[in-house]
This record gives sequence, C-alpha cells and structure tokens, in this order.
Amino acid sequence: MLRVAVIGGGAAGMATASRVKRLLRDRAEVVVFEKTPWVSFALCGTPYYLSCKVKTLNDLLHYPLEEFTEKRGINVMLRTEVTDVELDARRLRYRRLDTGETGVYEFDYVVFATGARPRAPKNWLRFRNVFTLHSLADADRLREAVVRDSVRRVIVIGAGYTGIEAADNIALLGRRVVIVHSSKRILSRSLDPDIAEKVEERAKTAGIEFVLGRSVVDVEGSEGYARSVVLDNGEKMYGDLFVVSMGIEPNVELARRAGVRIGGTGAIWVDTRLRTSREEAYAVGDVAETVDILTGERIWWPFATAANKMGFVAGTNIAGGDAFFPGVVRTRAMGAFGLYIAGTGLLEEEARRMGFDVVTATLTAHTRARYMGHGPEIVLKVLADANTGMLLGAQALSEDPSAFWRIAVVATLLMKKASVWDLFNADIGYWPGVNTVWDPLVVAARLLLRRLGTRPREVSRQDTGSKGA
Repeated sequence: MLRVAVIGGGAAGMATASRVKRLLRDRAEVVVFEKTPWVSFALCGTPYYLSCKVKTLNDLLHYPLEEFTEKRGINVMLRTEVTDVELDARRLRYRRLDTGETGVYEFDYVVFATGARPRAPKNWLRFRNVFTLHSLADADRLREAVVRDSVRRVIVIGAGYTGIEAADNIALLGRRVVIVHSSKRILSRSLDPDIAEKVEERAKTAGIEFVLGRSVVDVEGSEGYARSVVLDNGEKMYGDLFVVSMGIEPNVELARRAGVRIGGTGAIWVDTRLRTSREEAYAVGDVAETVDILTGERIWWPFATAANKMGFVAGTNIAGGDAFFPGVVRTRAMGAFGLYIAGTGLLEEEARRMGFDVVTATLTAHTRARYMGHGPEIVLKVLADANTGMLLGAQALSEDPSAFWRIAVVATLLMKKASVWDLFNADIGYWPGVNTVWDPLVVAARLLLRRLGTRPREVSRQDTGSKGA
C-alpha cells in the first residue's frame, strides 16, 4: 500500500490526490491535510462573491467534499494544520484546529501544496475593517462588511488582478472606490502601458478613483477600526473599509524547515516531474516554481491553470507513471469594468531588457463581420523579435469574450516557439458571427510582416531564446 500525504486541499493538492487514486485505486492510501473547512475551492471567483454575482461560498467549490471522500476514496482532514515534516523519517505531524488533537502520519511520498499567502503587514490586519482577499473566509468576511450602509468609501491598496477585480465588484454595490498603487500604472506586471492605460480609462468611467505612484506606509485607526492610510509623502487618505491587495508570496515555511530546496524565485525548486530536491517530496501549485518556456528562466507563476496541471503530473509520477510539466508561457486573463482582458508571453519592456529586438503591432478591429452587426471592437497587441520573427507575446482587451480565445491562440503558438509567419498562416476558423474573415490576429501578423518580410527565416529553435537566457 503506497501512502501519500498531500499538504493543502486547493486545486493542485486535490488534483494530485485524485490522480494518484485514479491510477492506483486501492493500492494507495491518500490523505489530504487542509487548514480551512473547504477543499477544491476557486479563489479566482472570490471578487465576484463580493458583488453577489456568486451567490454562496459553496458555489466557489469545484466539487463537494463527498466527491473526494466517498467517490474517489481520499481521506480529507479539514481544519487540520501540518506542523512539521520529517523527510528522513518519512512522517509528518499535524494538529486539529477545532479540537487541538495532535497526531503523526507516516508516508511514502509527501506533496507540498501549501499555496501562497497575501503580502500584508500583520499590524494592519489588527483592524476589523482591513481585509485581504485570498481565501473563502476572507471573501465571506469582506462581503459581510462591505454591504453595510455605513460603508461608503473603500480604499483598495494595490492594482494587480485581485485589487482591480475587487474594486470593480465593490463599486457595483454603489460604493466609492479609491485604488492606491505604488506603480504609476495599473496591472503593471500583466499589461504594457499602452494597453493598461485603456483599462484605467474604462475604470475611471466606472467611477473608480486612482492614486498612482504612491505607496501606503501605514494604516492608522483607533478602537479597533482603521480610519486612514498614510502615503509615502505623508498624505492621509480616509475611508470606511480597506482592502489590502499588495500581491502574494509562496507559502514555503513548512518545506524550508523540512530541508527542501527553495529556488531563486522564493518558491520551492522542482524538476519537470514536480519532484523537489528530495526524492520523497513533490511540490505543486502556487508554492512551486516553474520555467518560462520562452526564455528558459525559472519563474514563479501562481495561477490555477498551471496548478491543476502540476497536480496531474505529480500524481501521475507518484503513482509510477511518466509525465512532465514543461513550464508556462505566462498566459493570464481577467474581467473588469465590462472588459475581457488577457495576455500571454512577455511584456515589451521586459523583452527588451532580456535582449530581444522587439517589434510590435497594435490594432483596433471589429470582432465580427459588418453584416452581423460588427460587435464590440478589440484592441490587440502582438510582440515579436525583429531578428528571428519569433513570437514573444500578445495582449488583448474587448467587451467581447473573443479577447480570451485570441490570446489562447497566441499562447499555443508560444508553447512551440512559433514565429510571426506561423501566426499569419495559422488556420484560424471563420464564422461571421464570431470573427472577421481577416481575423485581427492575422491582420496583426500582416502588420509585423511589413518589418520582417513575407518569407519565413530559417532560424534554429535553439537560436530563438533570449540573449540573457
């Protein structure tokens, strides 16, 4: 009987546990240790719980608990914290958070799926009206607070994905929302400035206020409630409720204490099989680092799509199979202010920093044929290397969801280090109700060919990496 301990019941942890049981069935005992009352939860949906687009917390569960315990035969221990992992002895120690009971579990393999945690100074969180949004419990507490009549002005600290989506959904409740962000532009790690600017304009139209290029250095209050944030220039901004969305970091403390190698990204180092520096330990999801396929660099990419695949791969290998996770091309997507926003690959500035001679094509085009009503326009930007023609990335935004699938097309090509000529010749389907006969992707490729020429260059795949990779 193979004994597998999975620490963390999020997407990656449950994918690992499910895969092991599917392959080995009764030949494996799989125990999942999860600190919260939930497993298989969708953290990406928590902003939409705030505005009641998502009605209940149970709607954010991919599967009910019984799916794992009764149908798949996984032993799930909720409200249970793993306090120590002894890899040499192949055992872990745990504590039940509801009863205080402690115990020991011996394993053949352990999987670290401990996820990430929000970056938020603890002294800020001592106030009852200061919140993070990185768990179902966070979402429940924040929704209960933000719907109160006394809450009129909400300050969101941070303009990444979570901050922007939280601001959008809180504004839909009729609250005045101010976003404070240390960078001079929003979504600075996801979009180029020219694309991010269009999202910012749309947000302002929706009533969102911005204070950009200013950092919050402290939160002040009294009698248990925050009253204001203090900016790095000494200015104070007052509010009724505060959301801290300053990013996340991998939750590696348990693995570090166990002696597992931590990579240069700050996440757990793993190979392509998701095995750590110890043969009996694997790491998956937001706690593990991976590889950027375009550049070959090791990166940290805490997104659910990668996490689920990591779990599948790790579970396959633990069960005796042979699978590998090659890495990501950093595809990302979100929705806010009535826009579908997506991107993949490198940003223009970082591509130049890595040694690429970047050429871009940006266009605004219709998303369907004129005689079908044209539909919303799409803003599309495609990046390539001028020397090789290799695709480097793309970004899109539109009121039409086709912004997502167009970025997915580019992402698929990036996985194979394809070129602009490959994009031009991609056999993209056509139906006038969903796109134009000259799809915006193909038009973008045509614009790039003005610089690159119409004949593909014979470039070795080994020559298409960045000069710094």
